[in-house]
Amino acid sequence: MENGGETYKIRQVIDLTGVSEFLLRAWEDRYAAIKPARSKTGRRLYSQNDVLKVRALFSLTQMGYRVGDIAQLSLNELNQMLNQNPGDKIPEIPNLSPVVDEIMTQAKKFAWQNVRKLILGNHKIETQKKEKVKPLNWIHNLIAPLLSEIGRQADAGKLSIAEEHILSAIIKESLSFQSDKRPTKKKGPRIVFATPEGDYHDIGIAIGAYVANSLGANTLFLGRTCQKLSWQRSAFDIIPPIWFSVPHPTKKDGAKDQYLTYLNFLDRNLNPKITLWLAGRNSHKYKASLRRPFRIIESFDVFETEVRKEVRKYLG
Repeated sequence: MENGGETYKIRQVIDLTGVSEFLLRAWEDRYAAIKPARSKTGRRLYSQNDVLKVRALFSLTQMGYRVGDIAQLSLNELNQMLNQNPGDKIPEIPNLSPVVDEIMTQAKKFAWQNVRKLILGNHKIETQKKEKVKPLNWIHNLIAPLLSEIGRQADAGKLSIAEEHILSAIIKESLSFQSDKRPTKKKGPRIVFATPEGDYHDIGIAIGAYVANSLGANTLFLGRTCQKLSWQRSAFDIIPPIWFSVPHPTKKDGAKDQYLTYLNFLDRNLNPKITLWLAGRNSHKYKASLRRPFRIIESFDVFETEVRKEVRKYLG
């Protein structure tokens, strides 16, 4: 512990900061914002610096910052942000669309059937609009803003872990339902979607698969926490696909392998004609040296652009 200073138990930190236990654990486990020491019996021991950082993070999230954007900043950097003019560079809380606002209201009432109806009903409205890319209206105008609001409220402790998980599950269910209603693309570049073993965060690839299919790709959704031993060359030799993966967690987060171990396994065992597309927070931490072409996908906008390019290339 820092300089042998005073330490605090988790209940004391909660009392000193006003942050709930589930939010404190989320900031610690999901974002590594703080790294408490452990007692001989395994209990968390927080330093004074930890307590001050939690208080600063909480204040900034109440202003509208997302904890994922500021979790790795030092206490001094966080305090500098707090000392800024309140009107200077403080992100505004977005004006929610009436549909997103109503979905969040219904979620707080645990009216999950109403949430499902609002999401699916909005799909019908958005895909009937007379715009150039009809199937993507639903993603751009509802799903993306809704996920952003879910993340913002979860970061600020205004949404419980259970509510966040149920909302995410309904969104994935809705994506699957709408995807199943569309005929499978037999032409177009093949794109396989998967997350490595131990990674249960598959909502990103679920959206990616929906978008890619809407743009004319031949998609195969393998889903979350796929065992790496299933990545056999022979399975994909006939139509070498683009392999889209989201290497999100580290081994500490629950992944079976370290990020580079996973990448190197794919590089060695997949058909050499397969191009890897990689996304997720850990994909930017290393400059991987692979024998095959690969691309870091920085955002969904980049992903859409790359899919369009591949579709045009495939169709000539």
